[in-house]
Amino acid sequence: MLDSVLAHRGGMAVHVHFLHGADVGPEERERVADMVVRGGGEISFLFVEDERVAGLWTHPVLPASAWYNVFLPDLLPDLDRVLYLDGDVIVLDSLEPLWETDLTGHYLGAVTNVLQENHFNRLDDLGLSGPEVYFNAGVMLMNLGELRRERGTEAVVEWARANPEKIRWPPQDALNVALGARRLRLHPRWNCMNSVVSFPWSADLFGAEAVEEARRNPAIRHFEGPGPNKPWHYLADRESRELYMSHRRRTPWPDCKLEGRTPRNVWKRLRERVALSP
Repeated sequence: MLDSVLAHRGGMAVHVHFLHGADVGPEERERVADMVVRGGGEISFLFVEDERVAGLWTHPVLPASAWYNVFLPDLLPDLDRVLYLDGDVIVLDSLEPLWETDLTGHYLGAVTNVLQENHFNRLDDLGLSGPEVYFNAGVMLMNLGELRRERGTEAVVEWARANPEKIRWPPQDALNVALGARRLRLHPRWNCMNSVVSFPWSADLFGAEAVEEARRNPAIRHFEGPGPNKPWHYLADRESRELYMSHRRRTPWPDCKLEGRTPRNVWKRLRERVALSP
């Protein structure tokens, strides 16, 4: 993700604010810093204490570190805005137009999350009115000044600690409930999720023209979801994997052992290739 940001920065100044806990040691931080500086950027490391995330609902796939972005207004007290990016995104175009988006009156800008049909009922559980109001938190342009003034972090954390039974996707569910009413809806090319690419009903949320543009010319490609949705999984499509590996090879960790390379998945991939052969 970081390499892709730097590769498309053009003349834009990039300052990375790297969120981490005690599991990221000095050697890893030094290697990341060297990569960012070589790519023309600057970097600061933001250590998040365990106490901040104490009592917040977690999942084996989504540990406590998933909540770190909620605390950015407090961790960056001198900044008015920040662009948050998940680690499973690849930037494909300049981020400058997104960065310059007017957020007046909004807590954040984010793209609506295209849900699986069997997840629609989750919106009722969260007290949200329809699929168009629920956003994906993997790409967020955050209005830090407004969030500090309106105590946005406190609202997210208070709801999360009071409603752990309602959370399935931390911190996205809590962010949507606490901040979603003042979210600026962004064009899907700024967070072209697997669901935007794959689900036909994405056109119902964004319109056919916007979806076609996002699929044809994504600015940020987001590989959300489990297993084969990730480009480092054995069953991922070849185009996604090649895109990911082209950037990974430029990082301090160029080698990648693909996840999910099991006898069953190898056999599945062989059958797919046979089916596609003329």
